[in-house]
Amino acid sequence: MAINTLLNYNRSANNISRSGPFSLIPGTPLLLAEFGLFVPQSVNFIELISTVGWEAFTDVIGPGLQSEISFFITQDNVVVFSTHEEAPGDPVTIDGNLSVTTSFQGVLTNVATGHHVYRLFVQNLEPAQNTNVVIGPVTISGKVIGPGA
Repeated sequence: MAINTLLNYNRSANNISRSGPFSLIPGTPLLLAEFGLFVPQSVNFIELISTVGWEAFTDVIGPGLQSEISFFITQDNVVVFSTHEEAPGDPVTIDGNLSVTTSFQGVLTNVATGHHVYRLFVQNLEPAQNTNVVIGPVTISGKVIGPGA
């Protein structure tokens, strides 16, 4: 049985409390965080984990206009993972702000050796809902794991 070893690790966190919340313009991807990760060997897997806190202002939307957000991670400018979120609840009966935390992860296998850049983006998918904001936390981390020596 092969023993897997942590070959590299990196992470990025965006301190929203210092920079203020990020408003999401419908249809425009917003870069939230990025980091570089060196892959030292060709037999590997990379685990990427991300968490983003966001807020939907539900008092300004009507029936059928529930907040829809897309989060995606790129590796060297190519999308490798994505998730689609909708603000939970009935937008007709909820009044005010709704805080949501979205976490997702993915695993890449046998990524080419060398340095790679990982970026976390968010995009507002509902054109009629332009009051969504990223409030934090914003984190993304990556681990390169491979067979031990």
